[in-house]
Amino acid sequence: MGSKMKALLVAIALGLASPAIAADMPVKASVYTPPVAVQSWTGFYLSLEGGWNLGKFSPFCGATCGPEGTTVNLDDNSAFVGGSMRYLIQPGNGILVFGPEAGVQWWGFKSQAELVPAGVETPAVLLQQKIDWVAYLGARVGLSPFERTLIYVNGGAAWAHTKGALINLAAIDTSFSQGLMGWYIGGGLEFKITDTIVIGGEFRHYDFGTVQSANPALSLALGGLSDKLTTNQAMGRVSFKLN
Repeated sequence: MGSKMKALLVAIALGLASPAIAADMPVKASVYTPPVAVQSWTGFYLSLEGGWNLGKFSPFCGATCGPEGTTVNLDDNSAFVGGSMRYLIQPGNGILVFGPEAGVQWWGFKSQAELVPAGVETPAVLLQQKIDWVAYLGARVGLSPFERTLIYVNGGAAWAHTKGALINLAAIDTSFSQGLMGWYIGGGLEFKITDTIVIGGEFRHYDFGTVQSANPALSLALGGLSDKLTTNQAMGRVSFKLN
């Protein structure tokens, strides 16, 4: 009876001491898992862009130039470079991305074509057109189906500066510079290679409508001389996210 009582007392004592012993034992710290950063397209971007223009003037010349004067096209495939900026918004880091954009491009467009064939003693009359620069202001809207990928369409207003002239037309100064206003529409794909660097490509169409080909007085004397200016553009772009 005595031995059983001693065993019982020892068990009770050990039971009472267990919480104190456990409290004195070191507790293993939990492993810290850093939060996963979410890639967002929201922010301000500065970009360098460049590519190739597939430009086309479609001149119209009145009866003075003869029937062939209305069928001459001034096509020019030329390089361009430029810069742009945009601010993109991705509400709630969802799939929709949109925002305004603006940019300036410097073009190397210069084309000429024969309007009036050369005579026995007179040289051919040539129509020449140049485009110095193009500026644009618009917006884009797109979808980000994957965290680092953006597919978008864009469009807006565009402005251009052109110089036109008729070459070899006696001693008359036919040069004429003008500013144009038109529109553009396009679409492209962009991909984030880092958190702040984005690369992409875009195809764009510009339309500037009717362009005066030479000074207005000469155009009137020739029965109307004008062009329709359109351009298709293949573009590459590198963008840097600032915030």
